[in-house]
Amino acid sequence: MNGQEAMTCLPFQFTPEQVEFQREVAAYFRDEARPEWYSLDPESEAYRALGREMDRKLIEKGWYNLHWPKEYGGDGDPFRYGILREMSGYFRVPTQGGHGRYIVGPAIMAVGTEEQKKRYLPKLAKGELVMSLGFTEPNAGSDLAALQTKAELDGDHYVVNGSKLYITYGTYANAMFLAARTDLSAPRYKNMSLFLLDMTLPGITSSPLECLNGHVVTEVHFDNVRIPKDCLIGELNRGFYHMALALNYERAGVDRPALYMAHLEDLAEYCRQNGLWERPRVRQLIGALAAQLQAWRMVGWRVVYLQSQGRMPTWEASMSQFYRKEVNPPFGRAILEILGPRALIERGDPESVLYGRSEWYLREGFDNHGQGGRFVTRNVIARRGLDLPK
Repeated sequence: MNGQEAMTCLPFQFTPEQVEFQREVAAYFRDEARPEWYSLDPESEAYRALGREMDRKLIEKGWYNLHWPKEYGGDGDPFRYGILREMSGYFRVPTQGGHGRYIVGPAIMAVGTEEQKKRYLPKLAKGELVMSLGFTEPNAGSDLAALQTKAELDGDHYVVNGSKLYITYGTYANAMFLAARTDLSAPRYKNMSLFLLDMTLPGITSSPLECLNGHVVTEVHFDNVRIPKDCLIGELNRGFYHMALALNYERAGVDRPALYMAHLEDLAEYCRQNGLWERPRVRQLIGALAAQLQAWRMVGWRVVYLQSQGRMPTWEASMSQFYRKEVNPPFGRAILEILGPRALIERGDPESVLYGRSEWYLREGFDNHGQGGRFVTRNVIARRGLDLPK
């Protein structure tokens, strides 16, 4: 997928200026790319250092928060943002973490106070705040409305007690977008609030957890952590709805199908060079996966289009998330069938195929629970998109 091919098969027409921007971004990432982007373990400190380096370069070019409105340093064009994000995925550009610019920043713009926008948005735009999302809990995974972490008002502070689990970027994030119960007597969906807290506050402890798919997440505990009450983001006890709004930004990404397509193209080229392409079954598997990825990509770009019209995607964003969960398992199975045992060789081994990245996709096939399991996502689509009863 080069500069032109990345923009084909879409249900709308890009302007000449947007096509030219796509070529510019593709050329830039192609020049910046280095083997370490593909060969290093994404959880390693060396890879994170590459992410910090690329984040700094994107900040200098004015691309880091390109999708933000002009008054906050972006250009307000969802299509240019979509182009940049798709190319970031396709060229496998490392990053220190995108929660701040993709989720927390837009949420603050939508529901934060003017003082909070002035305080937090410049730091997020410069990559100074590396955000984690404090949503998931040990007994409240897909059901975020069942979380038990409490934040009780005490003078000018909220006192937080509880635990969070499976927190991405938790090993090195310096801030957290925290969901906690603020009204113990209120019904579900109306009893929680959102906070932006400093992870260096006393009373916060965390432990890394290595998942089956290779991701390193954290378990975070709060023991009488005192958060200034002006760290409350949005309305008190409206946190569930603010959280849903924020997650719609996360689930709209077009970078993920581009990431998978890049590896599929590499796999197809490997098959051509090693005599595997002559097997009809290999061509059938790769062709079927390419079709699935293109469908996933279409859904993602529909979300971008809706954003360009000033509309907030809800079930459409969930459809994009659902495609990821549907594609993950067959993608891994196809790689294993095509490459055989060599697909199991990890990064760093001289016998590995395609830098050992195929092994990563095999493990990624287990990652179907994030942002709610498949049946939870189906229910969101059914209720919000098809207006079906509960």
